[in-house]
Amino acid sequence: MEKRLQVIFIFLFTWFAAHAQTGDPGDLRRRNVSDTILGRRTLVVPNPFNATRTLRRLFPGKFYNLSDAKDKNQLISWICNRCKPKTYPDLNGEDGDSVTLFPDPGGEATRLINVFSYTDSSGNEHKVMSFNHSGYDPDGIQMGRFTGGLLGMARFVRIDSGWRLQVFQPAIAAYGSFSHAPILEPLLIGKDQYAFMIDHGNGPPGGPFVENDYLIAEVGGTYRQILAADSVAKTAWDDSPGAWASTYKVVPGGKSSFRDIVFIYKGRHRRRVFVYSGRRYKEK
Repeated sequence: MEKRLQVIFIFLFTWFAAHAQTGDPGDLRRRNVSDTILGRRTLVVPNPFNATRTLRRLFPGKFYNLSDAKDKNQLISWICNRCKPKTYPDLNGEDGDSVTLFPDPGGEATRLINVFSYTDSSGNEHKVMSFNHSGYDPDGIQMGRFTGGLLGMARFVRIDSGWRLQVFQPAIAAYGSFSHAPILEPLLIGKDQYAFMIDHGNGPPGGPFVENDYLIAEVGGTYRQILAADSVAKTAWDDSPGAWASTYKVVPGGKSSFRDIVFIYKGRHRRRVFVYSGRRYKEK
């Protein structure tokens, strides 16, 4: 009898210890990864290029497919116990007063945003991936109306043996709301030089929503924000007619890179021209 009680005690102790470490059995698990994944990486993936598998190589956490008929929700759940978190700006704040930690000490959920493909004038093929980080949630939910999704990017180039990682920027800044970074729109700003525009809008429930645009580009082997254009659009609110919108385009000309960008406001006879100067675009 005493031996049987000892066996039961050991079983219960083991179960409670495991339960305390993992939380609810239905919670998403976080796989601990090495801190080396955020440093300089050497990676070649096979052809044809598979973005989901490639993202799992970049962030080798535990993969979950929580998609349903309405929403796609595939994520990589990971934690890095040896990583030293750094702060990145969240563009929902004002004057740089909002930041996000990466990697989050409580864990991360990383999702693919999209992939952009292009061929340069020399015939080289490229794949540019964008991905979204958000803090770990045991149910795989992205929350926080005024919390942006932390954007990261990577570029691969085609070689004989597959696709080689050329540029890897694990995190840049947080954009959007509810921990979702918006889809990036490619913009050709020079010869074989693509940048990516982010339409970032947020506001109180019901509006009005003010939109700012941010341009991300590869500079010196890294992706970073090089343009910020505030108040490029605003939605109407209640009986207020004060809504506006704008479009942007690259100004053709003799510049081979970082060509001027102009924003044209619809119905307001207003133009804003941005010129690259040093490390970023500035309004002229």
